[in-house]
Amino acid sequence: MKFTDRSIQALKPKDKVYVVTADSDSRGVGRLQVKIYPTGTKKFQYQFFFDGRKRMEIGVYGAMSLANARKKITELSEILQNGKNPKDERKKVEIEKAQLEAKRTLKEMVEDFYSYIDKNWAASTINRTKVCFKADLLPFINNIYPEDFTPDFARELIYKVYNRGAKVKSGIFRSDLMSLFKFAVDFDNSPAQFKKESLYNISVNPIRDIHFDIPKSAGQRWLDENELHTLWHSTTLPKMTHLYFKLNIALAGQRVCEVYRSKLDEYDFKENIFTIPVERIKIKRKGEHIVPISPLAKSVIDELILLRGSEGHFWPHKYKVGESAHISTLRMALERYCVKHEMTIFCPRDLRRTCKTLMAKSGISKHYRDLLQQHTKSDVASIHYDRYDYLKEKREAIDHWTEYLTRILKL
Repeated sequence: MKFTDRSIQALKPKDKVYVVTADSDSRGVGRLQVKIYPTGTKKFQYQFFFDGRKRMEIGVYGAMSLANARKKITELSEILQNGKNPKDERKKVEIEKAQLEAKRTLKEMVEDFYSYIDKNWAASTINRTKVCFKADLLPFINNIYPEDFTPDFARELIYKVYNRGAKVKSGIFRSDLMSLFKFAVDFDNSPAQFKKESLYNISVNPIRDIHFDIPKSAGQRWLDENELHTLWHSTTLPKMTHLYFKLNIALAGQRVCEVYRSKLDEYDFKENIFTIPVERIKIKRKGEHIVPISPLAKSVIDELILLRGSEGHFWPHKYKVGESAHISTLRMALERYCVKHEMTIFCPRDLRRTCKTLMAKSGISKHYRDLLQQHTKSDVASIHYDRYDYLKEKREAIDHWTEYLTRILKL
């Protein structure tokens, strides 16, 4: 039968499925057929010989035009004449298409990584990583897949940061990229993915062998008793900056963001505890961190309550309602203070080292110092089984610390 739209439309359904084959003078190329169902549905199919007679459906008439069906038959005929089974080749194409659709682009991998770190990293580190990726990674990875991100590609991006003079930042960028690809490799090699298609299709971390020397930022600065006394009684520090330092000293030197982004509802004055929520904690595996509030800390908090933001932030952002002020405010105020008083410059996080050191000098054991500053042990028992909050021990340590501060600060 010669196929035209009119002749195909004229084919009527019968009680059983039947097939009509197009006329063809060529041998070895296969032929176009129309399969008519009792429901009236008509489907194009390709009939060919390859180790016997074979048939394969190629589309529904109406959804696929006759012209497109003939075009598809031509493509399949070329495969057949090259000695390959069109049916097998179509399966390969479908598998490759499914694999491609299942694979994540590099940008999608970054989004997956964000979801992971949102649950496992400290808020300050998450923010730093996202800001870094937004500026130095995402603009350069449009429409590429993780396997396309070679060590040379990575090196080029890292050295763009390095060569603009941000040497420390380039090291942090490298570390963040290392974490990104470790996340992907670990995911694809996890037991949950066994015998499944690789989502990211990388087996080796491309950042692994990229090494370079950068300035070391490990801190050594801490304040001695006289410097701490001077800082506590300063009359030249900005009011809110001064209150931050006094409160964090009284709280035994918690991490900067843990105190600076705190809100009134995190302070329980009935139980006299400050609860740092898990999303602001660096080491999340043991949940929120509880710090006892001493009378010395309470006196500072009373001042902060009067100055708090509309949504309870003790250090509210000047322009963004519902957000805390940026930490750079503390750092810049400190630098100006140190320069003005010809004092060796220190940064906000150096107070943590100061408290740790002076707590040791005051006679507080390392175990209690670690409890107060959430320096969690890494042994299996501590990580997985020890759920005791050690509040009693922390209260004893904070009382000892407060007595020591009262003495050296002459309060």
